[in-house]
Amino acid sequence: MTYKIKYTRSSAQDIRNMKEYILRTFKYRELGERFTEKMKVATSKLKTFPKGYGTIDFQYRGYDIYLKPYRTYLFFYIVDEANATVTILRVLQDGMNWKFILKRWLEEKQ
Repeated sequence: MTYKIKYTRSSAQDIRNMKEYILRTFKYRELGERFTEKMKVATSKLKTFPKGYGTIDFQYRGYDIYLKPYRTYLFFYIVDEANATVTILRVLQDGMNWKFILKRWLEEKQ
């Protein structure tokens, strides 16, 4: 089975913020564009085996949240088997206090 990848507004904004940081800091557009492509490639691998990563102790709307590390980034996502969809909830950097950020974000979404 092949899953469709969807992004929440928050995860899309996370990626945009990281790209803008790269553009502001390094002033090199190609580096920013490559970053966006790398993020797409990382998530596209979830199309075939999304449950290959572990879950964390949080749920989103009744779904277990999975964590996929990629380089220095952490992808948080859910898998909807009935609709064959993977939804990327957030993309954070591994040095962030991701448990606090995710808990606060989930509280806002309820």
